[in-house]
Amino acid sequence: MSDTVSDFWRQKYETDARKNWDVFYKTHATNFFKDRHWLAREWPDVFAKPPEETALEDLGCGVGNTVFPLLELDAEATVYCCDFSKRAIDMVLERAATLPPRDRDRVKAFVCDATCESLLENVPAGCVDVATMVFALSAMSREKMKYCVRNLSTVMRDGQRGAICVRDYAAGDLAQERFEGKVAANQKLSENFYVRHDGTRAYYFTIEDLVALFAEEGMEMREVFIHQRTITNRADSLDMNRRWIQANFASAKICPMTFAPPERLKPTTPWGK
Repeated sequence: MSDTVSDFWRQKYETDARKNWDVFYKTHATNFFKDRHWLAREWPDVFAKPPEETALEDLGCGVGNTVFPLLELDAEATVYCCDFSKRAIDMVLERAATLPPRDRDRVKAFVCDATCESLLENVPAGCVDVATMVFALSAMSREKMKYCVRNLSTVMRDGQRGAICVRDYAAGDLAQERFEGKVAANQKLSENFYVRHDGTRAYYFTIEDLVALFAEEGMEMREVFIHQRTITNRADSLDMNRRWIQANFASAKICPMTFAPPERLKPTTPWGK
């Protein structure tokens, strides 16, 4: 018996990914994640004061928990940000509307599924100095991640002048162990890839896997490591191991000028026909 869901359910979760994240943001609004004011601490070389006006891109921005800290880090930067949930982008725009006009105009938010919709429709080619992907890649299926990274490369500065900062779930994290501890066939989509009860998905990276993903698109690894923290639940005398992967990649020497999306999946039935 297979330890993963059937092809039908795997494809259904893929097809419904945008809808499921829309429902997530309808349920949690801006209350689920906190603003990430630790960006400069974690990537000090990347976020040192730039010598001139810069363009930033937050891919998979959700409700803007990285976007607004980026605005604070660089008072001159234009921040492009996208998510495939329209509801999330609406919340980014609502929050941006409360800013002073000068800062409000620096937020360029748009709806985009970066695995299959070109960023070039909203971001000038080759303009981005720094891109952030914070718990974004893990929401995608492994086979589609390369299209997202390739798409991002079209808007990055070439000649390895750009930086891509990634933080995401690492293999061996407590949440993954809990997935495996349950009836895995109900929630395991593929190796290191799982579906939550709300239909959103989570992939858990090894260092080798993440480095290979970016290397395939000509992006060299500058830094990569695993954050590990043990949290103790004193009431239950239980140690919980949390693991995140963090990396910094250089943009490609020669970035692609266009983006070709993958072919759409053909629908399947529960009987595999």
